[in-house]
Amino acid sequence: TMRVIGMAEDYVKRNKIKKGQIWCVYDKDSFPPERFNSVVERAENLNKENIELQYYTAWSNECIEFWFMLHFAYYTANNHRAEYVTFLNDKFKELGNGKYQKNLKDILGILLEHGNPKLAIRYAKRIIKDGAGKTPTEIAPGTKVYELVEELAKYLPCEQKKQFI
Repeated sequence: TMRVIGMAEDYVKRNKIKKGQIWCVYDKDSFPPERFNSVVERAENLNKENIELQYYTAWSNECIEFWFMLHFAYYTANNHRAEYVTFLNDKFKELGNGKYQKNLKDILGILLEHGNPKLAIRYAKRIIKDGAGKTPTEIAPGTKVYELVEELAKYLPCEQKKQFI
C-alpha cells in the first residue's frame, strides 16, 4: 500500500510536477491496518507541502469488488472479499454477462449498462459518512473510489455526466 504513494511521489519528482492532482488507488486486501491507514496520512502530509499539488487516496476496504457491488446493491456486511466476488458472479450470470473475473476488460461497460453509478456513489458516500471519525481500516466495508469517479465525471460530455452526478 505504501508502495503506491511512494511510486506516485517518485513519478512527481522525476517529472518535476508542481501542480495538479495525484490519485493513489489501492485496496486494503490483507495489508496490516497501519500500512493501509498510512497512505492517507502520507497524502495529508504531502498536501501541506504544496497546496497546488494535491494527493488523493481512492481506497477500497477490502477490495475494488466492493465498489463494483455498490452499483447493484447497498451492502454493509464486513465479509471477506470472496463474498463480493460470489455476489458479482451471481449478478453477472443473472445479467447474461457470464462470470465476473478480476481485470475484466469491459467492467466499466457492464457497470454503466447494468449497474447504477449514481447509486454506487450515493451508497459509498453514506458508508463513509457513517464511518466519520474512523480510520480507513475501521470503515469495513468502505470505499472512496467514488471521489475519483466524481472527479473524472466532470470531464465527460453533459449527457454521459448524468450517469454519475
